Amino acid sequence: MLDALTHTDYDVIAAYLAKTAPRARLLEEITAYLDADYHTVWLSGESLWHAWREPGEELWHLDQESAAAALAWLRQQLDGQGVFDRLADPARYAESIEARLLDPDEAAMAEFYDVELAALGAGTTESASPREVDQMIQSKIARARAEVARLASLRAHHVRAAFQGDGARGWKANAARGLAITPVSLGDILADDEARAARRRKVAATADATANPADLT
Repeated sequence: MLDALTHTDYDVIAAYLAKTAPRARLLEEITAYLDADYHTVWLSGESLWHAWREPGEELWHLDQESAAAALAWLRQQLDGQGVFDRLADPARYAESIEARLLDPDEAAMAEFYDVELAALGAGTTESASPREVDQMIQSKIARARAEVARLASLRAHHVRAAFQGDGARGWKANAARGLAITPVSLGDILADDEARAARRRKVAATADATANPADLT
Protein backbone atom coordinates (compact mmCIF):
# COMPACT_ATOMS: atom_id res chain seq x y z
CA MET A 1 0.00 0.00 0.00
CA LEU A 2 1.29 3.45 -0.96
CA ASP A 3 0.42 6.40 1.29
CA ALA A 4 0.31 8.84 -1.62
CA LEU A 5 -0.66 12.01 0.23
CA THR A 6 -1.79 13.43 3.55
CA HIS A 7 -3.55 16.76 3.96
CA THR A 8 -6.09 18.44 6.20
CA ASP A 9 -8.05 19.72 3.18
CA TYR A 10 -10.09 16.99 1.47
CA ASP A 11 -10.32 19.09 -1.70
CA VAL A 12 -6.53 18.92 -2.04
CA ILE A 13 -6.75 15.13 -1.81
CA ALA A 14 -9.49 15.03 -4.45
CA ALA A 15 -7.58 17.37 -6.78
CA TYR A 16 -4.43 15.26 -6.47
CA LEU A 17 -6.36 12.13 -7.36
CA ALA A 18 -8.05 13.81 -10.33
CA LYS A 19 -4.62 14.75 -11.68
CA THR A 20 -2.85 11.48 -10.86
CA ALA A 21 -5.63 9.07 -11.82
CA PRO A 22 -7.99 11.01 -14.11
CA ARG A 23 -10.00 7.89 -14.97
CA ALA A 24 -10.60 6.93 -11.36
CA ARG A 25 -14.26 6.10 -10.73
CA LEU A 26 -15.92 6.82 -7.41
CA LEU A 27 -17.31 3.68 -5.77
CA GLU A 28 -20.26 5.57 -4.38
CA GLU A 29 -22.17 2.80 -2.63
CA ILE A 30 -19.09 1.23 -1.05
CA THR A 31 -18.09 4.69 0.13
CA ALA A 32 -21.54 5.15 1.68
CA TYR A 33 -21.29 1.85 3.56
CA LEU A 34 -17.83 2.76 4.83
CA ASP A 35 -19.18 6.16 5.99
CA ALA A 36 -18.54 8.98 3.55
CA ASP A 37 -17.61 11.35 6.38
CA TYR A 38 -14.42 9.37 6.90
CA HIS A 39 -13.84 7.39 3.69
CA THR A 40 -13.91 7.74 -0.08
CA VAL A 41 -12.99 4.89 -2.43
CA TRP A 42 -12.18 5.02 -6.14
CA LEU A 43 -11.23 2.37 -8.68
CA SER A 44 -8.78 3.10 -11.48
CA GLY A 45 -7.65 0.19 -13.62
CA GLU A 46 -6.12 -2.38 -11.28
CA SER A 47 -5.62 0.19 -8.51
CA LEU A 48 -7.87 1.14 -5.65
CA TRP A 49 -7.55 4.60 -4.12
CA HIS A 50 -8.78 5.18 -0.59
CA ALA A 51 -9.05 8.56 1.13
CA TRP A 52 -9.68 8.27 4.84
CA ARG A 53 -9.38 10.00 8.18
CA GLU A 54 -9.85 8.91 11.75
CA PRO A 55 -12.97 10.13 13.62
CA GLY A 56 -12.18 13.34 15.46
CA GLU A 57 -9.08 14.05 13.36
CA GLU A 58 -8.68 16.51 10.49
CA LEU A 59 -5.81 14.85 8.62
CA TRP A 60 -6.84 12.98 5.48
CA HIS A 61 -4.74 10.13 4.07
CA LEU A 62 -4.81 8.99 0.46
CA ASP A 63 -3.69 5.39 -0.07
CA GLN A 64 -3.17 3.49 -3.29
CA GLU A 65 -3.11 -0.29 -3.45
CA SER A 66 -3.85 -3.03 -5.93
CA ALA A 67 -7.45 -4.13 -6.33
CA ALA A 68 -6.35 -7.64 -5.34
CA ALA A 69 -4.87 -6.37 -2.07
CA ALA A 70 -7.98 -4.31 -1.29
CA LEU A 71 -10.48 -7.14 -1.69
CA ALA A 72 -10.03 -8.57 1.79
CA TRP A 73 -10.65 -5.37 3.75
CA LEU A 74 -13.44 -4.22 1.43
CA ARG A 75 -15.20 -7.54 1.91
CA GLN A 76 -14.70 -7.35 5.66
CA GLN A 77 -16.33 -3.92 5.73
CA LEU A 78 -19.30 -4.89 3.56
CA ASP A 79 -19.68 -8.18 5.41
CA GLY A 80 -19.75 -6.27 8.67
CA GLN A 81 -22.68 -4.27 7.31
CA GLY A 82 -24.51 -7.50 6.43
CA VAL A 83 -24.39 -6.95 2.66
CA PHE A 84 -23.12 -10.42 1.76
CA ASP A 85 -25.52 -12.25 4.07
CA ARG A 86 -28.57 -10.31 2.90
CA LEU A 87 -27.84 -10.80 -0.79
CA ALA A 88 -27.25 -14.53 -0.25
CA ASP A 89 -30.63 -14.92 1.47
CA PRO A 90 -33.50 -13.04 -0.24
CA ALA A 91 -35.73 -13.76 2.76
CA ARG A 92 -33.64 -11.26 4.70
CA TYR A 93 -35.41 -8.47 2.77
CA ALA A 94 -38.84 -9.47 4.10
CA GLU A 95 -38.78 -6.77 6.78
CA SER A 96 -39.27 -3.14 5.74
CA ILE A 97 -35.97 -1.99 7.27
CA GLU A 98 -33.96 -4.54 5.28
CA ALA A 99 -36.13 -4.06 2.19
CA ARG A 100 -34.91 -0.47 1.96
CA LEU A 101 -31.35 -1.80 1.79
CA LEU A 102 -31.91 -3.91 -1.33
CA ASP A 103 -30.95 -1.28 -3.91
CA PRO A 104 -27.83 -0.04 -2.09
CA ASP A 105 -26.82 -3.63 -1.33
CA GLU A 106 -27.02 -4.60 -4.99
CA ALA A 107 -25.22 -1.43 -6.07
CA ALA A 108 -22.43 -1.96 -3.53
CA MET A 109 -22.03 -5.57 -4.63
CA ALA A 110 -21.84 -4.50 -8.28
CA GLU A 111 -18.99 -2.16 -7.31
CA PHE A 112 -17.32 -4.96 -5.36
CA TYR A 113 -17.62 -7.16 -8.46
CA ASP A 114 -15.81 -4.45 -10.43
CA VAL A 115 -12.97 -4.54 -7.90
CA GLU A 116 -12.87 -8.34 -8.16
CA LEU A 117 -12.71 -8.16 -11.95
CA ALA A 118 -9.95 -5.57 -11.74
CA ALA A 119 -8.06 -7.95 -9.45
CA LEU A 120 -8.38 -10.60 -12.16
CA GLY A 121 -7.00 -8.20 -14.74
CA ALA A 122 -10.24 -7.56 -16.60
CA GLY A 123 -10.70 -4.27 -18.42
CA THR A 124 -7.15 -3.03 -17.85
CA THR A 125 -4.44 -1.96 -20.28
CA GLU A 126 -2.99 -5.46 -20.50
CA SER A 127 -6.24 -7.15 -19.66
CA ALA A 128 -7.07 -10.81 -19.69
CA SER A 129 -9.56 -11.83 -22.35
CA PRO A 130 -13.20 -12.36 -21.34
CA ARG A 131 -12.66 -16.10 -21.79
CA GLU A 132 -9.61 -16.08 -19.52
CA VAL A 133 -11.47 -14.11 -16.87
CA ASP A 134 -14.41 -16.51 -17.08
CA GLN A 135 -12.04 -19.46 -16.64
CA MET A 136 -10.53 -17.82 -13.56
CA ILE A 137 -14.00 -17.28 -12.11
CA GLN A 138 -14.89 -20.91 -12.83
CA SER A 139 -11.75 -21.98 -10.96
CA LYS A 140 -12.88 -19.92 -7.97
CA ILE A 141 -16.32 -21.57 -8.13
CA ALA A 142 -14.71 -25.03 -8.21
CA ARG A 143 -12.58 -24.21 -5.17
CA ALA A 144 -15.62 -22.85 -3.34
CA ARG A 145 -17.60 -26.02 -4.09
CA ALA A 146 -14.68 -28.14 -2.89
CA GLU A 147 -14.59 -26.16 0.36
CA VAL A 148 -18.36 -26.58 0.83
CA ALA A 149 -17.93 -30.34 0.37
CA ARG A 150 -15.07 -30.40 2.87
CA LEU A 151 -17.12 -28.50 5.44
CA ALA A 152 -20.02 -30.90 4.91
CA SER A 153 -17.64 -33.77 5.68
CA LEU A 154 -16.42 -31.88 8.73
CA ARG A 155 -20.01 -31.66 9.92
CA ALA A 156 -20.47 -35.41 9.49
CA HIS A 157 -17.18 -36.06 11.28
CA HIS A 158 -18.33 -33.88 14.17
CA VAL A 159 -21.64 -35.75 14.40
CA ARG A 160 -19.86 -39.08 14.63
CA ALA A 161 -17.25 -37.83 17.08
CA ALA A 162 -19.84 -36.25 19.36
CA PHE A 163 -22.59 -38.88 19.30
CA GLN A 164 -21.63 -42.20 17.71
CA GLY A 165 -19.53 -43.60 20.53
CA ASP A 166 -19.44 -47.38 20.14
CA GLY A 167 -22.31 -47.26 17.67
CA ALA A 168 -24.99 -48.29 20.15
CA ARG A 169 -28.50 -48.48 18.77
CA GLY A 170 -30.31 -45.15 18.81
CA TRP A 171 -27.24 -42.93 18.58
CA LYS A 172 -28.51 -41.25 15.43
CA ALA A 173 -31.81 -40.35 17.09
CA ASN A 174 -29.88 -38.97 20.04
CA ALA A 175 -27.69 -36.97 17.67
CA ALA A 176 -30.71 -35.49 15.89
CA ARG A 177 -32.20 -34.42 19.21
CA GLY A 178 -28.89 -33.03 20.42
CA LEU A 179 -28.44 -30.97 17.26
CA ALA A 180 -32.11 -29.91 17.11
CA ILE A 181 -32.52 -31.27 13.58
CA THR A 182 -34.79 -33.95 12.16
CA PRO A 183 -33.62 -37.56 11.89
CA VAL A 184 -34.00 -37.26 8.13
CA SER A 185 -31.64 -34.27 8.04
CA LEU A 186 -29.13 -36.12 10.18
CA GLY A 187 -29.35 -39.12 7.87
CA ASP A 188 -28.69 -36.88 4.88
CA ILE A 189 -25.58 -35.42 6.54
CA LEU A 190 -24.11 -38.87 7.10
CA ALA A 191 -25.29 -40.37 3.81
CA ASP A 192 -23.87 -37.52 1.73
CA ASP A 193 -20.51 -37.88 3.46
CA GLU A 194 -20.50 -41.63 2.93
CA ALA A 195 -21.39 -41.13 -0.74
CA ARG A 196 -18.47 -38.74 -1.23
CA ALA A 197 -16.12 -41.26 0.40
CA ALA A 198 -17.52 -44.06 -1.78
CA ARG A 199 -16.96 -42.04 -4.94
CA ARG A 200 -13.36 -41.37 -3.94
CA ARG A 201 -12.72 -45.05 -3.29
CA LYS A 202 -14.35 -46.04 -6.58
CA VAL A 203 -12.22 -43.61 -8.58
CA ALA A 204 -9.06 -44.73 -6.80
CA ALA A 205 -9.89 -48.41 -7.35
CA THR A 206 -10.52 -47.79 -11.04
CA ALA A 207 -7.18 -46.03 -11.33
CA ASP A 208 -5.42 -48.96 -9.66
CA ALA A 209 -7.15 -51.47 -11.92
CA THR A 210 -6.17 -49.68 -15.11
CA ALA A 211 -2.68 -48.61 -14.09
CA ASN A 212 0.36 -49.81 -15.99
CA PRO A 213 2.28 -52.13 -13.64
CA ALA A 214 5.46 -50.31 -14.63
CA ASP A 215 4.01 -47.10 -13.18
CA LEU A 216 3.59 -48.74 -9.77
CA THR A 217 7.25 -49.66 -9.34
